[in-house]
Amino acid sequence: MKTILVPTDFSKNAYCALFYAAKLFEKEPSRFIIFNSIEAQVSKLTSAVYIGKSEELINELLKASEAECLAVQHKLVSDLETTKHTFKTICTSLLLTSAINEIIASENIDFVVMGSKGKTATERIFIGSNSFKAIQTIKEVPLLIIPDQLDYKEPKKIGFASGFKRTYSKKQLIPLKEIPKLFNAKTTIIHVNEDEKLNDVQLANLHSLLEISKNEDFDLNWLPEEHSKAETIMEHVYEEQLDILAICYYEQSFISTLFREQVVKEIAYQIRTPLLVLPSID
Repeated sequence: MKTILVPTDFSKNAYCALFYAAKLFEKEPSRFIIFNSIEAQVSKLTSAVYIGKSEELINELLKASEAECLAVQHKLVSDLETTKHTFKTICTSLLLTSAINEIIASENIDFVVMGSKGKTATERIFIGSNSFKAIQTIKEVPLLIIPDQLDYKEPKKIGFASGFKRTYSKKQLIPLKEIPKLFNAKTTIIHVNEDEKLNDVQLANLHSLLEISKNEDFDLNWLPEEHSKAETIMEHVYEEQLDILAICYYEQSFISTLFREQVVKEIAYQIRTPLLVLPSID
């Protein structure tokens, strides 16, 4: 049984991500952890009025958070009508990204699913700041980011964008094997041409990727770089009506110009398709 962690700020987008995750793994009953951090509220308790009562107020905030998490759980179960998933709620005053990594370790998390923005477009609680931090810091498990107001539909076409600048392990590619099998989906490897041909390192990494995925029947699609890399990738996603775009983010190296930080940010901020970030650590 998989364990899926879904952070929430109780916004519509956060619920959309939770509902999407529950439907995505509907054929594989899973354990869902609905998680909320009150850290943003706690950080406001700085005035002299609050200092003496901070512990009491934090406990009150945690109780309120727990009640809201349970309300979200009950709404989900009602909306699903029938489900074999099980649920747990966790509330904390820790910083969101720190708490996520602690829960990943303590609860043996297999997948993190989160919304692309928070309660308002300007707050951007998730994708604006914390969600990109999540992309940077969640390295051991896959992260699936769900755009705002996205209606769930079974994924039938999945794209995996790669610059072939690094090798991939079997563990990293597990989500690209498991999700397509659940829905009999087709996976296409997307490469944006930077030069006329691949160099020796890229060729070796491409061959390694094809060898690892030889039983998965991946297609290859080579794209001319007509705009920025991010725009080229997103245009292809929309034109081909892909249901999920997968990438692998490597901090620092971004030896790969395809996935330097700015490209990932641009895709994360703008893409209207679920974004699957593969783990960067074996």
